[in-house]
Order: sequence, then structure tokens, then C-alpha cells
Amino acid sequence: MNRREFIQRSAGVAAGMSLTGLLRGAESAAEKPKLVPRADSVIHIWLPGGVAQTDTWDPKKFTPYRAGMKGNELLGTCESIPTSADGIRLGKGMENIASVMNKGAIIRSLGSDTKFGAVHLKAQYYAMTGYLFPSGVKTPSIGAVIGRTMGRRDPNVPAYIYIGRDIDSSDEEKLFISEYIGPGFYGINHAPFMIPDPAKGLATLHAVAGMKMDRLDRRQEYLRTITGLEEKELQTASKVSDYVKVMEAARAMMDSPVRRAFDYATEEKPEVLKNYEPEITADNLLDKNYFNGQRFGHGLLLARRMVEKGARYIQVEYQYGPFKGFDMHENGRQRMEEMKKQIDRPIAQLIKDLDERGLLDRTLVIISTEFGRTIASAPAAGKEPDGFAERNTGENLTIENEKMYGFHGHFSSCNCMAFFGGGMKQGFVYGKTAAEHPLVAVENPVPLIDVLATIYKTLGIPADTNYVTEGRPFYVTNNAKGKAIEAMLS
Repeated sequence: MNRREFIQRSAGVAAGMSLTGLLRGAESAAEKPKLVPRADSVIHIWLPGGVAQTDTWDPKKFTPYRAGMKGNELLGTCESIPTSADGIRLGKGMENIASVMNKGAIIRSLGSDTKFGAVHLKAQYYAMTGYLFPSGVKTPSIGAVIGRTMGRRDPNVPAYIYIGRDIDSSDEEKLFISEYIGPGFYGINHAPFMIPDPAKGLATLHAVAGMKMDRLDRRQEYLRTITGLEEKELQTASKVSDYVKVMEAARAMMDSPVRRAFDYATEEKPEVLKNYEPEITADNLLDKNYFNGQRFGHGLLLARRMVEKGARYIQVEYQYGPFKGFDMHENGRQRMEEMKKQIDRPIAQLIKDLDERGLLDRTLVIISTEFGRTIASAPAAGKEPDGFAERNTGENLTIENEKMYGFHGHFSSCNCMAFFGGGMKQGFVYGKTAAEHPLVAVENPVPLIDVLATIYKTLGIPADTNYVTEGRPFYVTNNAKGKAIEAMLS
């Protein structure tokens, strides 16, 4: 065989292989059924800090405080209570959520092979993106994934809205948080529309004092004109185009009906407003510095009203701060009681409102945190080596005073998530944890990647959906390996 014959035959074989591959790919695509969405909208209630699952979604035996008790004796700082769902019990202090639990489902066996120790931000990055930090690229958040893949429900309402977090870049920690709730490599068009405090409204939906709308429009036209005078390369640059699109979308919202969503204080009945507010005041708290006031509850009310206006994905945060909120390193029992009084009634009212308005079936409500809690491995909680608290059984810890009574250890090994509506089963629990420390999953352990695949499936998004960055596909679940938990779906 001479050189010409070799090249001709090789080309023929390669062409045949390529055609075969294309045919197989076509057959595979034809065989793969298109997912049917069970939900149109998402309200993601984000409670960072590490919620103690044993006092909330997965209560254990109540073991009252006794001076000198050992850590392994501490299983629950509160009694469990029945719910509207047969066989499901929650921690005392969640009576309002218990009343709507027949509409919800709980995963009690969410685990992680990575032990984050006391490093909250890396655990939060993982919870918000499904990827460990650093992932090699700017990783999009769950909200950005859903917003980009599904687009806007209503042309006037942003696809991804974030309520309850200050717009703050004053230190590295806050910058990092902005990174993992952001659009990643998707770009500014898929960034969250930030609403720090719903009670204060949104200044960006109103022209500044003295600025009439026709003058504002002239300014935008001037911007378009001077942009057109730039070099062609700049005119066609994607970042310039994205910036202009954001400006135009913001201007369109100023005239849209979505502005009325912020008028809840005058349009909602007083009894409804009250039910979206905490059942405790700052004066009754052990530490007034972690009181969120009406901000969280009103954020949930605004989220409901935004869904009514056509929102796609809304995340409502009980704003995270080190050693505040659910980040408890001491006085765990009392602080958990106080935190439940701030979130229980507003969350339950949200579920009731969505249900009464016929929105719950097509709105998926998610409640999550970055990891669970366990007994501390030392009197000074939060200083344990990464992963140490995961193995701790508590025999060597003496609880000498009530400040030490509570779940102050960081526990990546097991955690809970709750869901309402949106195609999830109702009155259902998935997974089971041990009755003694360490309280790890003993039935149906679930990795986060599969929970994300389940969430995406309810929205009709395949787990292998991907967008290209740096010349390679980047999947919405890590390496496209997420598998939906079919038992969770209705």
C-alpha cells in the first residue's frame, strides 16, 4: 500500500466511524425522553449557619439538661411534636410548620463525603453550586442555572431574584458570598436581582428625586448614541451588550406591574402581615445582635407576591453572619428556641398562602442550610479539626453548664432539607438517621448532587444540561452524574 492509498482508506474508515457515531448520537437523543416540568417557579428559603436538624426536621429523644451530663447523652434539646402528616414529627417550636407538613416532604439523610469542619463559607459554596471550591471556573449558583435554563416566566420579572442579603463587598467574606450566589461564568445577564430589605422597597424601581421619566429615557438614548461612537470591536463586545441589556431590563421594570409587589404593607390584610412576622422581639433575645426583625418574614411575603407576578426563581435568606442566627457555638438550646420563633410562623404562612391561591402545586419551596449540627468535640466549639466532630460520640465531653447544652459541633456527615409543592410527594420522609451519636444516615443516604438532580427534574431540566466555558462543557450537576431521587417525586 502506497502513501496515497493509505490516506484514502484511512479517510474512508474515519468517515464511516464519524457517521456511525452521529447515527448513534441521534438514536440516543431520540430515545431520551424530554422531561415534563412539574413546577414553574421556585422559592428557596436559605438558612445559612448550620441548622441543628435534631431540634427541627429530624428530632431525637429529648434529653433535658443535667449538670455534668456526657455529650453522648445529649440527643435532643426539645421534645418532638406531631404534625398534620401521619408519622412525621418535628422539633417543638415548629408548631406552625407542623400544621402544613401534610403538604411537605423531608430528606433526613443528606450527607457529604467532604468534611468542612467549621469552614462555613466553603460548605455554603458547595450547597449553592453543587461544586467544591475551587472548582476551576466561576461556578454558577442554583438560581443562575434555573434562570438561564428556563428563562423568565414574565418578560418584566427577572428570572433570578435574591431577597434578604445586603449588597456589601466590604470584606473578603462578603465578596466570597457574592461569588457563590452569583452567575459565575454565565455573566451579568444571569446575575441575581438583589432586594436587600423588602420593607424599604427598591430604590432602583424609582427615578431619583427630580428626575422625570422622559428625562431618564433621554439619558438612556444618549448612552446608546455614545456607545455607537465607539470602535466596532467595543460596540460588539459581549460585556457591553450585556450591560446595555441589564440597563434596559431595569428601565422596563420601572413601568411594569411588578412594582406593585412591593406594596404589600398597604395591600395585605393586617392579620396576614402579622403571620409573616416573628413571634419574638429583640428585647426577648439572649443576644439582640442576631435579630432579623421583619426582614426575613416580609421577604417570604414579597417572594409570594413576586411569584404571583411571574417570578421564576426567588431565594430568601435569613442573612448569614458568623456566630449569628443559626451559627451557634454556645447556648444552643435557648438560641434554637429563639430562632424557631423567628422562622416558624412566616414559613408556614407562605405555604398556606401558596396553597390557598392554587400556586403550591406549580411552585417548589425548598428549605436548606449548609450542614447539620452535632455535639461539640470540645468545650470551645468551632475549633475542632476538619472532620473531627463527624466522628465524635461524646463520651469524653462533659457538659458543665447550660451554655454548653446544645448542638454546637459542625456536622457535614448528615443534614436535612425540606420541600413543599412543586411536584414533590406530600407528607413524606426520605432517609433515616442513627438514634445515637454520631447521627449519620442509616437508610437511603443521599448526596447533594442527587438532590440537585431531583430539583432540576421537577423543573424539566436534565441533570446533564451543560454550558460551554473554556472550550469544555460545564454541567448543572457535577460531571452530569446527578440522579434524581424518584421516591421524592409525586
